[in-house]
Amino acid sequence: MKTTVPEFSFWEREEWLKSPDLFIVGAGIVGASVALFYKEKYPDHDVVVADRGYAPYGASTRNAGFACIGSISEHLADIKKAGEETVFNRIERRWNGLKLLRKTIGDENMDYIHTGGYEIFTDEKKFKQSSDQIDRINQILENRLALENVYSATKYQGYPVIKNRVEGAINSGRMMRHLHEMLSKAGVRIWWNCPVTSVKSNRAVLNDSFEITPKKMVLAVNGFISKLAEIPVKPARGFIFITQPVKNFEWKGIFHYNEGYVYFRDLGDRLLLGGGRDQSMDDETTDQFGTNQTIKNYLIDFAENVLRIPSDFEIDMEWSGIMGMTENKEPIIKEVETNVWAAAGLSGMGIAIGMQVAQDVVSKLRNEL
Repeated sequence: MKTTVPEFSFWEREEWLKSPDLFIVGAGIVGASVALFYKEKYPDHDVVVADRGYAPYGASTRNAGFACIGSISEHLADIKKAGEETVFNRIERRWNGLKLLRKTIGDENMDYIHTGGYEIFTDEKKFKQSSDQIDRINQILENRLALENVYSATKYQGYPVIKNRVEGAINSGRMMRHLHEMLSKAGVRIWWNCPVTSVKSNRAVLNDSFEITPKKMVLAVNGFISKLAEIPVKPARGFIFITQPVKNFEWKGIFHYNEGYVYFRDLGDRLLLGGGRDQSMDDETTDQFGTNQTIKNYLIDFAENVLRIPSDFEIDMEWSGIMGMTENKEPIIKEVETNVWAAAGLSGMGIAIGMQVAQDVVSKLRNEL
């Protein structure tokens, strides 16, 4: 039997589906934070957030749960591409963004644990290249952020490592749930399972059928932005799996490897392991969820031969998330049409900089209604 979609009633059109003052596409950390900060600034304005998923669709609840500013090998690789000033500005943005996140959400509401971060090395030459820069980078960070001795060389599980003392781990799902509870208390309306299929001027089309005309819009869909606006952000798929409990599991904290392309952490006695995108970069430049078997095999080999967990470990669950990448890793905040703003390209650092990007967007929105 063919299912027919009922016409909206007068009451639905007048109250439930009326066009808001601000319409935000994307309910992840950027979109939800835009709604929160905007509502704090303009409490009488009507705000709606729409997302195509049952939960935020891209990466905000599909990441590894790292509250980090990055590893030294990542910073050094980025300096070669973007220059020192850009990279240290980026680190400062990440640090200030994490402080804003923790202040806004509260550590207890996202299970924040101050683990410290560890970058492990299997190549002595690469370790020396990175560790030789510790003193210089520490001095710059002390001068800019008043943080002393952020990085230090040590050993972990027999490997040379560079520890970052200011990093931690969070529960991404709980963080986003609490953020959305804050939106509900602030009077923000959320439309879940509601894809926005096109945006033009002050018109947004939902589900290819229903149209609204908000006074202002923010497109906060990160890796999916190319479907709605022309800005230079490419999608990037990230893969993660979690094992069943591993006997005598000794890796405790958050860890990076290979310029941050591989990342892992403990969840009690289980291993969460993800990344490996550099092993199949072209295939992973996609906005389609799924598993790349080449990357999965690479990570399994990494778990067995680098982390040395028992080879009979079992994967409990696996998933992917879609990030948005820019050429220089800098987020893009741009008015693509009058009163239509895009905020995307967080380049894998949504937890660290998402709220700060949202604050920047809100500061640019006009108050004309």
